[in-house]
Amino acid sequence: MEEEKKNRLIKSILWDYNINPKEFIEVAMGEREKVGSFNQERALVRLFERVSWYDLITLFKLEGLAGLLTKEVISKIRMKELREKYELARKVLQGETVPLSGWSIENRERIKHTLLSNRWYSHKQRIL
Repeated sequence: MEEEKKNRLIKSILWDYNINPKEFIEVAMGEREKVGSFNQERALVRLFERVSWYDLITLFKLEGLAGLLTKEVISKIRMKELREKYELARKVLQGETVPLSGWSIENRERIKHTLLSNRWYSHKQRIL
């Protein structure tokens, strides 16, 4: 990603801070200790919550993301669905085994109730 586009992207997520975009990326990559109130973990959470996956890939490359996506950082993401997506991405990038699509233990409990809706079985059968 060209430098100007990268700077605009970072400025758009730091609109409420007066922070140099280049320094912010350095903190996120672990090359710098801190900038403003952002340490590496806080910078990564801000990026993961506000930047699209494809922009993250262009910023850090897949190899870089594999090292930056940690369980600790993912657990700090506020939105549950986003945490689940990043956890799946972390497992894929780090070579861990992932469950078959839709049949993980978490999903099994969630979809069990939609497959066998109680409304069809809540009334007792009657003989007419």
